[in-house]
Amino acid sequence: MAYAVASHVENVRDGQGAISGNRSRGRGHEVYRSLAQVYIHSVMMVSFVLTLLLSLWRRFRKTLVRMGLVFPDEEVYLLNRSPKESARLNAQHDFLVNLIGGRPIHPAIPTEDITDVADIATGTGIWLMSLAAALNASPTNRLYLHGFDISATQYPFSKDISPSHELHLSVHDMRHRFLPEHRGRYDLIHLRLLVGALKEEDYARSMRNIYELLKPGGYLQWDDCDTTAFSTAESSPDPFIRRMQETVASAAVNLGLCPTAPLLIEKLATMVGFEDVTRQSYNTIDKPHLHDAARGWLVQVLRSLLPKSMLGTGEVTEESVAIERTERLVGELESHCQNVLPVVNLHVVVGRKPLS
Repeated sequence: MAYAVASHVENVRDGQGAISGNRSRGRGHEVYRSLAQVYIHSVMMVSFVLTLLLSLWRRFRKTLVRMGLVFPDEEVYLLNRSPKESARLNAQHDFLVNLIGGRPIHPAIPTEDITDVADIATGTGIWLMSLAAALNASPTNRLYLHGFDISATQYPFSKDISPSHELHLSVHDMRHRFLPEHRGRYDLIHLRLLVGALKEEDYARSMRNIYELLKPGGYLQWDDCDTTAFSTAESSPDPFIRRMQETVASAAVNLGLCPTAPLLIEKLATMVGFEDVTRQSYNTIDKPHLHDAARGWLVQVLRSLLPKSMLGTGEVTEESVAIERTERLVGELESHCQNVLPVVNLHVVVGRKPLS
């Protein structure tokens, strides 16, 4: 009897222990669930904060881009914006103008009623600055001139106001719509040499944005080149010249640029609605007075263009090596061009926005 009672008591104790163990395990699971929920909520909160900060940073960076303080991440530009490059851009202006006939505005464009002009990818603003003389600006024929560029780094000033003209230089990425106050304002829109700066996929939307800027009846003038921009007047292309052309062309393809920009510009101008679209080609072969200038232009533009082209193709991986190799090639080019005629090719696309 005593044994039976003792066994019963032991069984009761075992049962109570089992219940207590189950309760302990239950509390443990609850603790784990609580910790897991805290962890999940923490991760969600961190993710939310990071997303918010990234969004704020992107907005802030867009503001910095518009101010010209930083460059867009997706920007491709085979040249640079150093003071030396600015000096080269200014020096080449007269050469490029003389190449297409001697006036900054193409002969196909009537100039009698032009008073409002925009220059996109204006660089140093040199083309706009030449219009005061070209259009006979005066207090009775006052010009409004506005230059836009993705960066203000090369601007000599932000505005220049005189009795004969009002010139402004501001930051804007042509791939995005311009502010409403600029839409439908201009008699003429000019662009020059964007083949090394604009991705092929961005030409269409840029052309639409340009079209919006013009008044009915306003004109587009786009001066640009393709990968045959530089060559030599020889019966068979020199392997040395061909190699440099291939380096630049390969870099253009690798970076998403357009090796045949003038053809694409002509096509898109027609597609967005321009009328009387033409593309004229100019070269220095039949212009003896430009032969020396063409030689100098060719040397300087390749000195600026080749380093980033080599980096873009993966031919070299370090900028110092690219510069060193470029100087060697340019030296060879200068020697080569003493015996042959260097040729520079430039295309001009002109179109007119319909009156209605």
